[in-house]
Amino acid sequence: AIVRAFTDWNSSTPVINFNGVQNFIMMVSEGYFLTGIRNLVIFLLSYIVKILTVPLLTALMVYSLRSARSKYVYRYLFVLPMVVPSVVSALMWKNIYDPNFGLLNEVLGALHLEQFQTEWLSNPDTAIPALIFVGFPFVDPFSFLIYYSAMMNIPQTTLEAAELDGCPLFKRLGMIDLPMISSQIKYVFVLSFIQSVQNFGRVLMTTGGSITTGTQIPILLMYNNLMDGNYGLSSAYATLMFLILIVVTVLNMKIQTEDWEV
Repeated sequence: AIVRAFTDWNSSTPVINFNGVQNFIMMVSEGYFLTGIRNLVIFLLSYIVKILTVPLLTALMVYSLRSARSKYVYRYLFVLPMVVPSVVSALMWKNIYDPNFGLLNEVLGALHLEQFQTEWLSNPDTAIPALIFVGFPFVDPFSFLIYYSAMMNIPQTTLEAAELDGCPLFKRLGMIDLPMISSQIKYVFVLSFIQSVQNFGRVLMTTGGSITTGTQIPILLMYNNLMDGNYGLSSAYATLMFLILIVVTVLNMKIQTEDWEV
């Protein structure tokens, strides 16, 4: 892909010629790239905030339960959504946002709030917020398991000592729990970053990355150019995504190494 990003490779011509950085120039000049980068940053920041807060707090609450049976039940319930394919989840949310029979507009109508009813995924003003809200209440099963398993590895003697010293829960969370699971938090951060950059199924299945809704993202632009036979331009998008992911991953590894040395 990196090599073909510097060629005019496409489905209409059998000969592949070197064209330098022409694909990258076209990628920026066609008008969708900057919008895609903006949307990517919005989705990325919102996803990282969601993945580093709600699953962590949920894992903490389940871990703090005194009943072993209750812990087992809640673990099961929070992990159960993992078996639902992401495509099914995206289609379910598409139906929720449907302007004609969607659950959201129906609820607003039942509450006599018809003025707030709209075409959520077709309206440029609401399409991005609607996509960010997909997955509510944001208890990601995988992240929940990572956080919960990390908390189980915290030495019980440390927690008992904090309890004997009268350490409040929130103070213990900030001074003991979070520092002792920081490696797992960084691990979830990197995986969330990679997943957020690579994942285009949610946008494809809901809005299709339509230009009118302004929901296009770079990875979906790569996919669309690939389907249109613009393989060289698609390779340029793939190369850009690769560079973004590798830079963030290397930086995270460097930070983890420095923390370990300290």
